[in-house]
Amino acid sequence: MKYYQLEAVAEYLKRFDRIRRAERVGDNVIRLLFDKTDAVAFDLTRGGADIFEASGLQSARSYHAPFDTMLKKRFGGAKILDVYVVGGDRILRIDAALEGAYKAQKSTLQLEFTGRHTNAIILDESENVLEALRHVDSDSSFRIVKPGSPLAPLPPYTGPRKEGRVEDVREWLKERAISRAKARLARLKARHLKALAKKMDRLEKELKKLPDKEELEKKARHMKERGSIVLAHLHEIKPYDRQLKTVDFEGNPITIELPALPNPKRMGEHFYNLSKRAANKAVGLHMEEESLKSRLAFYERVYKNVESAKSEDEISLLFPPKQQRKRKEARAQCEIFWIDNFRVMVGRNERENAWVLKQARAHDLWLHLKDRPSSHCIIQSGGRRQIPREVIEKAARICVETSVTQPGNYLVDTTYRRNVKIVSGAQVNYVNYDTLKIKKG
Repeated sequence: MKYYQLEAVAEYLKRFDRIRRAERVGDNVIRLLFDKTDAVAFDLTRGGADIFEASGLQSARSYHAPFDTMLKKRFGGAKILDVYVVGGDRILRIDAALEGAYKAQKSTLQLEFTGRHTNAIILDESENVLEALRHVDSDSSFRIVKPGSPLAPLPPYTGPRKEGRVEDVREWLKERAISRAKARLARLKARHLKALAKKMDRLEKELKKLPDKEELEKKARHMKERGSIVLAHLHEIKPYDRQLKTVDFEGNPITIELPALPNPKRMGEHFYNLSKRAANKAVGLHMEEESLKSRLAFYERVYKNVESAKSEDEISLLFPPKQQRKRKEARAQCEIFWIDNFRVMVGRNERENAWVLKQARAHDLWLHLKDRPSSHCIIQSGGRRQIPREVIEKAARICVETSVTQPGNYLVDTTYRRNVKIVSGAQVNYVNYDTLKIKKG
C-alpha cells in the first residue's frame, strides 16, 4: 500500500456521510459499508495489507471477539466526522460519532498499514485504546497496544516516498478487488488441489495393494489342508518341534512349518484360523474394493469442482476453517464439514450413507438430491431447535458439489431425520420435505 494511494482513499471516503455497518469478514479483513451500498474492505495482513471494493465479499465465518463487538458497537450506524492520513505515514484514521439522546459518542478507527506495526485500533476521544485487532505488550514492542492504555505515536517515517496519482478511486478499488480475488482463488485452488491429490494417491495405492481373490481362496484351501494334516499326525508332534515332516493325504512327502505354541493340540486350530481369515478376506474383498473406489470417485468429483470454481466462496464451502473442539471426537466413517458451528456429515458411498443415516437423530436435518443418486447429508442440530436457513442452503450446496460435477440447476430435498424411513441400506422413503433449488456453475 503506497502513501499516495492511502491519501486518495482518504479523500474518497470523505464523500460518505455515515458508516452503515462495520464488521470483520476475515481473520485480518475489516469491511465498512458506507451509506447504502458502497463497501470498502481493509486487509491488515502483515506484509500483505490492501484496500479494495467489497460490496460482494462474503464472510467465511462469524467473528465474535471483543474487537468485533467493539467495532460493531462504536461504528455501526455512526456518522463520519473526518477521514485523513496521519503525520505523513501510512496510517488512515476514520473519526466517527454515534448520536445518542444526550451526547454523541466519538470514536476513531485507526488503520495502520505500516509493515510489522500493521494493525487496526479503536480509540476513544482521549486517544486511549478501546480494542485492537492485535494486542501488543511491552515485551514485544516499545509501543503498547492494549485496552485502557494510551496509544503512543509511531516514529515518523523518513524514507523516500513513491510518487503517483489515482485518477478514479472507485474503479481503482474495484480493480484491486478483482486482482486480489484472482490471486487468492489461484492460491486456494493450488493448496486444496494438492491436498485432494494426496488423498486420491493414497486411495489408489491402497487399491493396488489389495490381494488377488484367487490367491486368497488358494491360501484358504492350502491352510485348511495343512490343518487337517497336522490334526491327523498330532500324536507325532513334540512340544519343541518346529517342523512336521510327513506325507499328505495323497501320499506325497510334505514339510509343514509349525507355529511356536506351548500346546501342540492348538496347532491344527492355528491353521484353520488362518484358512478362515483368508476365506473371509476373499469374500469381503469386493466390498473393500468398492469402498475404496467410491471414496476415490468422491474425491475426484470434489477435485473437478475445485478446478472449475470461479470464486473463493465455492471453495470455502468445501474447505471451511477448522473448528476448535473441546474434546476429541471419535473417528467418523464419512466426510465431515462445519458450517457456522453446525456439524455436517456427508456419505462418500452407499455404506457411508447408511452409516450417516443410523448416526443421525430425529431432530437432525437430512438432505439428498431429488430423484437421483447422491450423498446423504446430515446437519446435526446439536439439541438446537432451529437450524438457520443459510446453514441449510450451504449444506444443500455441499450435497450438490460432492455428488455431481456438471453445472446446472439441481433440486435438493430436505426434511427432519424422523421423517426418513430406511428401506434397505441407504435406500429410504421420506415425507414432509422441502425442496431447495441450487444452481451450480
